[in-house]
Amino acid sequence: MKKQFSIAILTIFMYHAVMAQNKLWEINLKETLYEVGWIEQTNDGVIIASGAKGLMGLNHQTGETIWHNTELKGIDKSTFLNIDGLPLFYVEYSPLAGKTRGVIINSSNGTIVYDTKDDDYRIKNFTLFADKGFILFELLKDKEINLMSFSLKTWSKNWITAIGEPKGLLQSLTNSSFIKHGPFFNQNGNITLGLKAEIYTLDTNTGKIIWQHETKKKIKALVYSEINNSLYLGIKKSKVLTVLDPLSGKDITPGKLKLRGTLIDVRPDNNNNLILVETEGFNIIDPSTNEFKWKKSFKINFLDEVIPHEKGFIAIGKSMKDGSIALVDANGKKIWVSSVKGYSYYVTPTTKGVLYVSSERSNILDYEKGKDVWKRDVKFRAIPAVTYDEEEDKVILFENKKAYKFDLATGNIELFGEDINLENVTKKTPLEAEYIKGEGYLLNTDQHISMLSSDGKLKYTNYFRPPSTINGLLDLAEKGLYVAGVDIDIQGAMNNINTLTALSNGVYKRSEDQTDATSTTSMVAGMYIGNDPNNMATVFEITQTRFYNSKENKTHKFIVAKVKEGDSNKHYIYMINKITGNIDKQIKLLDKTPNYLIDEIDNIVFINEKNHLISSHKF
Repeated sequence: MKKQFSIAILTIFMYHAVMAQNKLWEINLKETLYEVGWIEQTNDGVIIASGAKGLMGLNHQTGETIWHNTELKGIDKSTFLNIDGLPLFYVEYSPLAGKTRGVIINSSNGTIVYDTKDDDYRIKNFTLFADKGFILFELLKDKEINLMSFSLKTWSKNWITAIGEPKGLLQSLTNSSFIKHGPFFNQNGNITLGLKAEIYTLDTNTGKIIWQHETKKKIKALVYSEINNSLYLGIKKSKVLTVLDPLSGKDITPGKLKLRGTLIDVRPDNNNNLILVETEGFNIIDPSTNEFKWKKSFKINFLDEVIPHEKGFIAIGKSMKDGSIALVDANGKKIWVSSVKGYSYYVTPTTKGVLYVSSERSNILDYEKGKDVWKRDVKFRAIPAVTYDEEEDKVILFENKKAYKFDLATGNIELFGEDINLENVTKKTPLEAEYIKGEGYLLNTDQHISMLSSDGKLKYTNYFRPPSTINGLLDLAEKGLYVAGVDIDIQGAMNNINTLTALSNGVYKRSEDQTDATSTTSMVAGMYIGNDPNNMATVFEITQTRFYNSKENKTHKFIVAKVKEGDSNKHYIYMINKITGNIDKQIKLLDKTPNYLIDEIDNIVFINEKNHLISSHKF
């Protein structure tokens, strides 16, 4: 699902000049809302306008007012929250008399489906369980954490249950999740989740707490295994792995299941056993007895991950300076151990061996002896931009002015371009790549766009100065692995790691890499009512055409830029042709803090002008 790229600022004084585009509609909301503080767009395309005289929903194609709630005045934009995949959003407002209220609104008609005014709750986060028909909301009431089950069938509250207090002032003030582990669903369908030092199992239908368990120290790992319906609990600095019955919370830990370190993970292997991974080694648990199969755990320094494979188990040790990778047989015996220089932030098995990418070097270790497959190391100073060439059946990697073609099937890597100078790009730039059929490889960020041919020639490269309003967000995005919790100087776009993982698992055509016009309209979410399955009344429908990743059928990229003209800065919205790099169409915004939305799915720009004039422009 493609999220609309938007930038909105609360204080606005703006006028614009339109070039090479068509104005679809324009409405003056001076009388209706007095002034418009901000505009946003919901999942079903509705434009939400917040003003001093209420909250409005506008048809994004016509500008027609769909609904107007005069009670919800002066909404704080920072509380706006789209609920993924549904025509629902959440906002908070403070009435002149009374406490701050939170409301969930049906964007298609303005109906308030949930209001906290009677309960004094504030929504902090949510998890959507579409297959189970409900949303699990995390609520805060004073200093008390509550969970709310919200039905997708009735669009109403199922239940609310209190489960403790937040640990730390910062977490209570932010929208970060209170749930640190899970949620899991056991064999009875009940829901289990872990907070910082508490575990709760609730009846999914009623919200009643079936059992709860409090630990003396922070929970480091909580893993539910469907194989034997057991819950594995690892506690900070504890030397014991606790096994709980998820139905009752009873401790069912066998006497011999002790840890030498800290629990990292419990995961299934390829033979319906469980792999217990701890900092001091890993072992295999027989799910029928919950006891170790090996007399001695396999130990490797800085053990962080174990990957089951047909050749055995790939054990990965990670440290900031030096790590290691080992191949272990089914009996826990070493086949080989190979040293790895630097922090291995990506490791995956391929047909030719174990591919690793570290902060110092990258190579493939063969399965026989753990020796390097590539004759010379490939050195990435940052997370490489990644895409997949469908015609050549190869993975494309770009970093540090060099471009590589990597064949996952043979393990061969080819340097096909070097000394490729992209405008204003450093190792800190979070570049991402996109395969353009018949043209080459698009290298881009929010402010960069460059095209590299399949033979390593740079067709064009352009950089556009960002508007001052998003500099902070860009700085945050560039921190790469540091944002992911790894304190190491490796930067870039974390989405590249996800792409590499998908490619190594045989997913060669992800939605964000599809640039041909092949999208189809099909249902991804819907709600219907009625007694006859063949004659149901439609309440709402969400289709792929509206919400699918816009790169599915887009040939252009939208970039917001700040341009120096004379003694002042001007802002432009550019529609850039990916193949040529040319600016095909543009809108000029003459203000330092513009307030606008870019709908990349329908190629429409919405502008909030003079705090009351809303206009729509088709690129």
